[in-house]
Amino acid sequence: MSSLADHPRPVWLDTDPGLDDWLTMLMLAADPQLQWLGTSVVAGNAPLETTLDNALRIARHYGLDVPVHRGCSMPLAGRPETAQRVLGVQGMRTHGEPLPPAPGASAGDDGVAALLDALRTSARPVTIVAIGPLTNLATALRREPGVVARIDEVLLMGGSTDRGNHTPAAEFNIVADPEAADVVFSAELRLRMFGLNLCRQVGVEAAHVEQVRRWPGRRAAWLAGYLQAYQRLRSADGSVPMPLYDPVVAAWLAAPALFEFSPARVDIELQGRFTRGMTVCDFKADRLRPFNALVAMRADGPAVMQLVLERVHRALARAETPL
Repeated sequence: MSSLADHPRPVWLDTDPGLDDWLTMLMLAADPQLQWLGTSVVAGNAPLETTLDNALRIARHYGLDVPVHRGCSMPLAGRPETAQRVLGVQGMRTHGEPLPPAPGASAGDDGVAALLDALRTSARPVTIVAIGPLTNLATALRREPGVVARIDEVLLMGGSTDRGNHTPAAEFNIVADPEAADVVFSAELRLRMFGLNLCRQVGVEAAHVEQVRRWPGRRAAWLAGYLQAYQRLRSADGSVPMPLYDPVVAAWLAAPALFEFSPARVDIELQGRFTRGMTVCDFKADRLRPFNALVAMRADGPAVMQLVLERVHRALARAETPL
């Protein structure tokens, strides 16, 4: 009898690193049930040149043998939004030594074309892990609408069933390109939405930072410095847990039993003066407005956080060369 490892699930990562994107990349690399086909980078936490640089540094210094492609630098409409006012110019701060520059360039300058090629050529429909603004995916769907049939599922970190974070109503990944999110949620895809309401149940605590700091090697030391800066975004002394965002998607792939979902109709507010980018979640459906997503509602936060650390530690242990 064949095992899951014999038929790994093909995944494509769309990302805007970001410390939590970094953790997600390590988790995907450590999951034997996944076939990681490639990565497209999008402007989000910082402008594209910065998020791409971060992705290349992470891939180079953590032994991630996955092609990284330059994606979209601008949203479909409106002005660019970044999270640099919170996360710093690099899109991720550190309390330690910075991650060194990575020599070389991306695998290609059209991440949308690379994504479409992966969808066409994969032996099985592909799961898309979308943890940044949805510009790359929306552009792919507009360029080739029929490619929907080659997508098994879209797992996205974004949105919220209640309050936002970048604005009172809107979560950052959605408000950074609401028109792109509208394209994706309207595309008749299988969607799982991991929003702020879910991510706030998974907290990074000071003890988790110290756990990483005790791991041996420079890779762990780099990561611990960035993780500490991230954990202290909510409190200068680290006494308040910091919600963990993007890695919850990789955690669901590894341990779906830790999560509960509800079907919903999710629409993207495009016009509101105060609510642009809001994910309007209706948990009642009718013939005219059917459900279009499964929305993550509950998670076993401590178990998810421990799983994240276990997978990240495994990825560091598998990195090819000692540092």
